[in-house]
Amino acid sequence: MAVGTTRGKRKLGALMAKYLHQSGAKAEHVIKEIRIGRTTWNRMLNGEARPRWSGFIAILSVLNLTEEERRRAIDLWEVADYEAMPIEHVDVLPRPYVRFRRDETEAVSERSIDLLLIPGIFQTADYASALAGGSGLLLVGEGRTERVAPERLDRQALLHRKPNPLVVHALIDESALCREIGGQATMAAQLDWLVELSTLPNVTIQILPSTAGAHGALSGTLTFLDFPEVDDPGAVYAESLISLDTVENEEGVARFHAVWDDVVGRALSVESSIEVIRAARETRGS
Repeated sequence: MAVGTTRGKRKLGALMAKYLHQSGAKAEHVIKEIRIGRTTWNRMLNGEARPRWSGFIAILSVLNLTEEERRRAIDLWEVADYEAMPIEHVDVLPRPYVRFRRDETEAVSERSIDLLLIPGIFQTADYASALAGGSGLLLVGEGRTERVAPERLDRQALLHRKPNPLVVHALIDESALCREIGGQATMAAQLDWLVELSTLPNVTIQILPSTAGAHGALSGTLTFLDFPEVDDPGAVYAESLISLDTVENEEGVARFHAVWDDVVGRALSVESSIEVIRAARETRGS
């Protein structure tokens, strides 16, 4: 059972909010009728917790649902706690990042725009450790530097997931290849690893050249996740120095997709991108 929010819980909460609105009932009436706490009710609507079965059935009984609506709600309740792959090191990860990691395990494809660093899912253990030692922003608590490398490797397992590996398309700003994280040997190994990853059939890497100019992703790292459900608009995660914000509404996601379309059009071809990575690697020596 997944502790905390999951996509399933958030979808269940959104559906129950919709059913409450269409029923015309007031939340206070439902809470009083079925005798559940206000906190339990709010956590369900916010996608933070799945109510117990008895309480959930009681909620459905007072909302005057059709049989089809009732079945849809029950189907969502049954999978709301589903966690596609267990997340390691949850105790030292910030809650917004745990939410992203859980969503990522359910995704079929991922696109990212990184302006400063190598994308997390591509980072080597040494690069990730050097980055954590320098910033300390990813993990919390004692021992974060030691645990960031295993966390990154755990994430990379999605690239080899069977039977459906995560499909990743990454746009990396050229400056990230030049930024010295962990010293020359660490950067040389990281760039070698990028070239090796680019040979995977489910990985596409493109470089944003310094001539790309101004674009909509200059404010920070963006990650786009697409999910298997046909009617799911996907989600976008906007990362800054102090936050990781999630956009899941259809209109908001569409606006970020327009940003992606603009930025990917400014990137070098895959072939040229690998040449740029190799050239950056050559400057680090043997």
